[in-house]
Amino acid sequence: MKPSPPGPLIVFGGGHLGGAVARYGAASGRSVMVASPTPRPHSGLWRRWAAGEPVGLRLEGATVCIALSPRTSREAPEVWGQVVGRLAASAWRDGAAAVTVCGPAGQGEPGLDAFERGLQDLRAAPRTTVLRFGPLFGVEDGCVWPIVSAIRQSGVARLPRGAPASWPLLLEDAARAALTLTDAGGEHVLRGAEQLRMEDIGNVVTARFGGRWAWRWWGGLAHAARLRAWSEIGDSWSDAELGPRQSLATWVGKLPGLRRKR
Repeated sequence: MKPSPPGPLIVFGGGHLGGAVARYGAASGRSVMVASPTPRPHSGLWRRWAAGEPVGLRLEGATVCIALSPRTSREAPEVWGQVVGRLAASAWRDGAAAVTVCGPAGQGEPGLDAFERGLQDLRAAPRTTVLRFGPLFGVEDGCVWPIVSAIRQSGVARLPRGAPASWPLLLEDAARAALTLTDAGGEHVLRGAEQLRMEDIGNVVTARFGGRWAWRWWGGLAHAARLRAWSEIGDSWSDAELGPRQSLATWVGKLPGLRRKR
C-alpha cells in the first residue's frame, strides 16, 4: 500500500466515518486531531468546530480528511453543497500536504445532488482526492446496528419493506481507503464487495445471535431514494492497493454477545 504523507492527520467531522478515520490514523502511529461540534472519545485530540465556522487550526503540512455529514436533510445543501468545497480550498491555501473529501455516491436525491454540486470546483483541482461511498456499516451505524441491537434486546428485528439491494461497506475499510488514497487525487467510488437485500442482512444477524426478523407492519423506508441510487453505484476498489474488504457476515461474527436460542 502507498504510505500516507508525513505530518499530522486532521479530520473534519466526528461522525461514524470521521471517527473511523481517526482510529485508523492513530493505530498507524499518526498524530490525530478531530474537529467537530460534539465532543466524543475520539482517537486523538478534539477541537470544537462546526461547519461554516472559520477553521482556526494550523493545517500546514497536515493530511486533511473532510468527512462532514449533515445532521438533517435541510442542512445538506449548505454542508455538502458549499462548506465541503470551501473547506478543501481553504486547506490547500493553508499549506495542507494532502486533502481528501469523503461523501455519498450517486445522484437523483436532494442530498446526493447537493454533494455532486459541491464537487464541481474540486474537479477543477484534481489534486484533491474525492471518495464517494454507498451505505457504510459498523458499530452504531444506521444501517445494520439497529437490527443487531433489536435482536440482542428482544430477539426480534422489524425490517422495512421495499429496500433495494445495495453494497454496504465496513466503516473500517472505508477509513483505510481514505488514508491509503490521500495523495491519489481524482474521484473514486467505493462500495462493499457483496450486494445485500434487507432480508440478507436480517439473516446474517439472526444466524449469529439467533432470534428472528419480520417485516414491519407500518413505517416507511427512510432514505428510499438514496438507497435506490446506491443500488446502482460503480466500484473502483482495488484489493491490490487497498486490501480485501470484510464481509458483513465476518464482521457480525466477531461481535460480542450471547447467541439467542431460536
